[in-house]
Amino acid sequence: MTMESDNDFCIKVYSPGNFIAKEITIHGGVTLGGDARHHGFTDEQVAAALRACVGKGLVISTKRRWAGAYWYLRWACNYPVDVQQFCEKIQSLPVRFPEEHDCCYENIRKLCTLSFMSYDATRMEEVRVSRSDQPEFAICREVALKLAEELGKACLPTV
Repeated sequence: MTMESDNDFCIKVYSPGNFIAKEITIHGGVTLGGDARHHGFTDEQVAAALRACVGKGLVISTKRRWAGAYWYLRWACNYPVDVQQFCEKIQSLPVRFPEEHDCCYENIRKLCTLSFMSYDATRMEEVRVSRSDQPEFAICREVALKLAEELGKACLPTV
């Protein structure tokens, strides 16, 4: 739970299933998930961040590297946990990528089942990675850090 002001708070639930709360009294606004008013990001902001990350010579230079975007956006922006739905969400964004850099379910579905994917990417310093998963973790970490940097720019005031 994060306090946004004296009158409201935001609850973000990042895993599928039910959220059950007992004995909570709310005297103000509540936001489930994220939106731009509560440190979430709009589709346009995510698209701009991805535009800076996807392409030849950039951090998402192959289709497999979308697994890192899946990991980060799932946790930081409440994107779908289901890989197929994630890819559909990416395809619905106001940005188009060349076919050789497109987000594709078949190219990331197996990577998205690696054990570290179930840990919050925004707290990656706490993630324990198996030796066999370390190469993929390093790639996903690189993508996640770059996305975090680019999304951070979305919060900066424009001059």
